Amino acid sequence: MLAVEDGVFTIDRRLLDKAFLVGVLMHYDTVEKIFIDIIEVDGLDATEKVLSFINKSKPLDLVLLHGIPYAGFNLIDADGVYSLTGYPIICVLDRKPDMANVLKALKSKFTDWCERFNILKKQGEPVEVVLDGRLVLSIYGIDLETALQTLKAITFLGKTPEPLRVARLIAKGLPPPSLVKGSL
Repeated sequence: MLAVEDGVFTIDRRLLDKAFLVGVLMHYDTVEKIFIDIIEVDGLDATEKVLSFINKSKPLDLVLLHGIPYAGFNLIDADGVYSLTGYPIICVLDRKPDMANVLKALKSKFTDWCERFNILKKQGEPVEVVLDGRLVLSIYGIDLETALQTLKAITFLGKTPEPLRVARLIAKGLPPPSLVKGSL
């Protein structure tokens, strides 16, 4: 399975221009490959980078995302990724998004707010579940019962599935791309 997480994209509450996007390919509890790329903060290139990670990881059984927004409002079109690849996707969130506030923020910040909001609306109504803590899931191409069984099988510490936890550790451990000499 492939898990995707973003790296640091702010310093002292100041938005940076770019952030690392990390993909971790795991088989059970073993890391097989790590992919690192750069995405634009508040851009719209995260979906294409995830598709690139998927193409380098074939065949897959599942893609795990930590929500839809990465590096600010760089949105991954999970529904589009599922439609293009056929691989099931589970988006794992800590809480349900406040769509009214998200819409307000999008309208105030982006001229293409409608396109971005449509990506978010395609995720449908996230489902709140309890494993070792409360999680909110958006799922594509897999039923809820199978998704829960899968998450239980790959969650070892706390409530975060191990592939996402590993991806987060790597992504958050990297400095911002602007601080890396000769970065990708």
